[in-house]
Amino acid sequence: MNKIVSYTSIALTLLLTACGSSSDSTQTEPLTSGQLIDNYVENVDYHCQDGKISVTDRNGSFDCTRLPVAFQLGALKLGEIGVIPTDGQVFPQDLVGVPRSDINNTTVKAMAQFLQSLDADANPDNGIRIEEEVKNRYTVQTDFNADDVDSYAVETNTTLIDENSSTEHLELSTEFVEAVDAATIPTYVKEALLTPANDLTQEVKDTIAFMGNEERLAYEVYQYLYNYHMDNGLNINQLKNISTNSETKHIQTVQLLVKKYITSLSDFTNLDAAANVNADMSYTDLTADEMPAGSYNIQHIQDLYDSLTAQGVESKQAALEVGCIVEVVDVNDLEHELVLAHESNASDVVTAFEYLRDGSYNHYWAFDKGLRRMGLDGCCVLGAEYCHPEYPQN
Repeated sequence: MNKIVSYTSIALTLLLTACGSSSDSTQTEPLTSGQLIDNYVENVDYHCQDGKISVTDRNGSFDCTRLPVAFQLGALKLGEIGVIPTDGQVFPQDLVGVPRSDINNTTVKAMAQFLQSLDADANPDNGIRIEEEVKNRYTVQTDFNADDVDSYAVETNTTLIDENSSTEHLELSTEFVEAVDAATIPTYVKEALLTPANDLTQEVKDTIAFMGNEERLAYEVYQYLYNYHMDNGLNINQLKNISTNSETKHIQTVQLLVKKYITSLSDFTNLDAAANVNADMSYTDLTADEMPAGSYNIQHIQDLYDSLTAQGVESKQAALEVGCIVEVVDVNDLEHELVLAHESNASDVVTAFEYLRDGSYNHYWAFDKGLRRMGLDGCCVLGAEYCHPEYPQN
């Protein structure tokens, strides 16, 4: 089952206005926003303490100036919450008032099963949309009760999905939120990842596998060459800084895409059995330095790693040149893959890949500067293929 969850932030705005010589000022109240999920639940009524009544949007989003906020389907009250969790997510567990880990709470399980069963297109992975007609069936003011879930379904002629499946979906969604929250990637990338799943083409799915291997390659080539040269008394800071401070975040980004969209290695069609490693899905839970360095499940990446590490040990110049090569290859591949992601309208994949590409631009210029400090013509010393003055610079 795909893992889709939502993400948002709490925004606080202070507005001061003055007219003429008046010293009067107006202060707006804090705006608290969040998202109702498992998955994103669209068209749920919400009632804020400030008197606002509205409905959640496609991302399950809501906002109030005063809490608590109550969520309802017509007259059926799902629950209310007085404090939005720091990750901005409101799960059934939060509405019930139990820890997120309490997946097996009776009311939590019933609410997850109920909401997923009401989804208009019967595919909660791409968000849960509640039709207006469904809400209109609940006319008697009442609080959600797990014991009555069957009668709620009867009222709308809804067939409840399997409870085990709905509970598994909730558990995976919860785990994904925790993984995104713990990641050290930029907030805007997290927000892009925590959106409804898109219908990815096989080509786009395969780009995720490819970039997972390629981002690992960058980290592992740079780590290998840094350690090799350090052992020989030469400190090449660019290799260490880029691998540690940036490539680790790039790896996390692709790992989260895998968590969101991929349930089995069979979802990919571009993994090579002849490669050195048969990766499994547990790799999405490993840090960069826990992965099997120098072993990949795409043979092209394996060959590239072997070639680049052999080249980069020759000298400092050779190591910096390898950095230029890696980043140009990365940009070229991402440009191609971004076209595919755009064609699939996969905005989350686009944002993630653009973040990776922007990082490669920065890394390219770091290696270019290192070569120029040696009196060379930067990355252009490698020839036209690796000479890219058009790359953006921060």
